[in-house]
Amino acid sequence: SSSPTVPPSPSASGKQAPLLGSPSRGHELPGDEAFLAFGHKVGVLVTAHTDVATASSTLTLDEVRRLYTAHAAGLRLALQRLAGPGLDPDDLVQEVFVVALRKSADLARAQSPSAWLFGVATKVAATRRRSATWKRWLGLDATLELVSAESPARSLEQKQASQLVQQALEILSVAKREVFVLFELQGLSGEEISQALDIPLKTVWSRLFYARREFAAEVQRLESNGGAHV
Repeated sequence: SSSPTVPPSPSASGKQAPLLGSPSRGHELPGDEAFLAFGHKVGVLVTAHTDVATASSTLTLDEVRRLYTAHAAGLRLALQRLAGPGLDPDDLVQEVFVVALRKSADLARAQSPSAWLFGVATKVAATRRRSATWKRWLGLDATLELVSAESPARSLEQKQASQLVQQALEILSVAKREVFVLFELQGLSGEEISQALDIPLKTVWSRLFYARREFAAEVQRLESNGGAHV
């Protein structure tokens, strides 16, 4: 099979097309059911937030619910790619929205709520990834790696492609992986990534360029060695 080709630098308009085509929105979460489960898990926080929402410039619980319904599936896919194997992406999504509730005033003022949420997601993933690495190093993590929740209808070929992407992502630095995942897999614009990660737009394009090059090289190496193992 053919390997991804590293695209050219941004055009004069400053825009780029995703290397991997149209971004997938990943595992679909049932909006109301998932949000109710989330609310049950952090019930005290949700109740407290509801009590103060009308008295301050924060988002209401209904507004947070709408954001959850709109972005939870995309955040889950991004967190699965950013955090790597062994961490439950659904737990990480809930953690992102716990932060959203705690900092709803900041979210309400955000120019792009989507970019704000993905910015929180990158921080949550980085923190949990470091924690998991530290526990493994100390021998404190005796749990088996979690199997990604996937539809039974997914073909073996699709699962192999997904595993290949995950393996190739592992060789990228955290900074490059964040930009690559947000642009290539989640379809955020360069400007949204700049806002989400609080970095200059020029830095976004630079990291994306080198991430694409390293990702393509790793995919080629993995394919030459027989591809990913499911």
